[in-house]
Order: sequence, then C-alpha cells, then structure tokens
Amino acid sequence: MSIWGQGFWRSYWIALRRSGQDKRARVFVFKITFAFLYIAAYFAVFFLLPLRARGAGGLFAFYGLIFTSGAVAVFIIRRSHRKQNDLLNYSLTGLNPRPVPAEDVSPPVRSYLQERALIIASLLARAASEIHIEHHDLPAGAEVSTRQVQNALLRRKGLWDKLEPAEIELVSAADGRWTVEQQNNVTKWCEQLRLLRWALGIDAELMPLAQFPKVDFSLARDLLDERLTVPDGTPIRKSWDLRVERDVALQYTARIIAELKGRDLIANEVQLEDWTDRLRAESLGASKDYLAGSKTIGELSDETLRLLGSIAVARQAYATYLSEQLNADAPVAFATWSQPSIF
Repeated sequence: MSIWGQGFWRSYWIALRRSGQDKRARVFVFKITFAFLYIAAYFAVFFLLPLRARGAGGLFAFYGLIFTSGAVAVFIIRRSHRKQNDLLNYSLTGLNPRPVPAEDVSPPVRSYLQERALIIASLLARAASEIHIEHHDLPAGAEVSTRQVQNALLRRKGLWDKLEPAEIELVSAADGRWTVEQQNNVTKWCEQLRLLRWALGIDAELMPLAQFPKVDFSLARDLLDERLTVPDGTPIRKSWDLRVERDVALQYTARIIAELKGRDLIANEVQLEDWTDRLRAESLGASKDYLAGSKTIGELSDETLRLLGSIAVARQAYATYLSEQLNADAPVAFATWSQPSIF
C-alpha cells in the first residue's frame, strides 16, 4: 500500500475511535463510510450484475465508450472555455488581481512607466509638504528640506532630465512657494499613481470609484524610501484591463455631470440637454444610483460631488492614456498625449 493510502486509513481509524466524542470526527467517518458503500453498490449494480447476462463483453465495451467519450468531452470543453473564463475575470468595481505576462509590453514603455511612477510619487510628497506649510504655522527657525530631499532623489535616480516642463517649474520652486492651484494637482497625481501602481503589478487591486478614493499621500511612501523594488519580470497589466477602468470612470463622469446639471451647478449647454435629465431620473434611488463611499452620487453634497467628479475625470483620462501606452512600441508623455490635435 502507498504512503498516501496508509496515511488515509490511519486517519480514518483514528476518526472512527474518536467519533463517539468528537462531532467533526463523526461527520468525517460518516462521509467516508457512505462513499465506500456507494462505490460498492455502484460497482455491484453496473459491473457485477451485467456479468450474469448475455453479451456482457459488449455491455462493458459500451460502458467504456460512454465513459471515455465523456472524459474527452469534458477535457475539450474546459480547454475551449479557459480563455473565455480569463476574459470574465474582472469586476466593474475595478477589482482584478490577474496580471498578464510582462513581455506583452515593450521594454521602453515599461521602463518609462516605472520612471513616471517615481516622478509622480516625488511630486506627491512635495505637494504634501506644500499643503502642510500652507495650513500650519511653522515654529520659529524651522527649516523645510522637502525640496532638497526630493530633488536629490530625482537626480540620484537619473530622473531630473526626464521631468516635463511644468514639473521642472514645480520642483524648482522654493519650499512653501506653490500656489493653491498647483497644490490641487494632488487629486490628479493620486489617480495617476494608483493606476500606475496597479498597472505595473505593485498593487494587486485598484481602489474602485465606488469606494470614493481620496487623496492618499501614502501611495508615494514605499516608492520613495527605496525599500520597494519591482523586478523587470514582474507581470504587468494588459491594455484591456485599463480600458475596463476607463469605461467605469466614464460612466461615473457622465452620472456626475447629470447630477451637477440637475442641481444647476454647471451651465445648461445644448449638448447636455438630451441625456443628462434622463440619466439623472433613471439613476436617482438607493438601489439604482452609483455608489460613492457610504452614499450614492445623488446623496453627496455639492462640494463632495465636484471632488468625485475631478477624481473620475482624472482616472478616465489617465486610464485611457495607459491603455494606449501598453500597446505602443515607444512611450509618449502624458502632457504631449493630452494636447488637443490641430487636425
């Protein structure tokens, strides 16, 4: 008897002895005993009884043909549906832990996106410092070194010459000199960094818009302290994963526009008249409206609604950008990509 068989029977007899006191052991023994009796009865009815009849050999051949063809059919069906099951392995809430092989993305694009993740993380850390300075009185004689620390990191990583023009202006400004408009870029940067971390395989999940993702400076922390390393062979998301997130963000954007118009918070333009009122009427209601944290979009305050709108727009734009980059041979800067075409 094999080692596995010996271990199985030993477990069975131990459970049998304990069945009088242990409920779980009793259930285990009952299941195993029932299985043995069922197999014995099945063998007797379908194999032993037919031996007494004429043509038993033909009957066994027929059984063998049935069982074999069934096993082959199951094997073929499973193989044919494997790709379809993979395509369905996502959620409209954005939760999708399945990455794709890294070689599906060109090495230049992969390298560029990794660099962009570090640059945006540095900008996010600098923005956190600027916002803190804006809203707090620093002690007398206190010195802020965030600019010095982050710029040194960018130079050490060889990223200083890869900054976009608007980013050079930001990182070159003295500590405490960012305008409120520049500080407000944190919403956009958080969404870009969330998508980059998820696309590059750093994070297994992307926080869905239904959970109302807000500004989170911790997204930059592990990238900047250099404890996090992402090997070149780490699986990376495929373009269609980003298109799913783009479509969800677009649906949220449309719903928020409809709500803003219904509250007279945006201008009543001609292109909004045909669909916004209908979409708002169809969506209002706890069981029908889009979720936004613990509330629905229709229940949000005006200020919170505008914030979620800026988040959805930022995610929709950058998810669209990334979905195109993951299919490209060479990367294109987001600032260049987002410029309107002259044609």
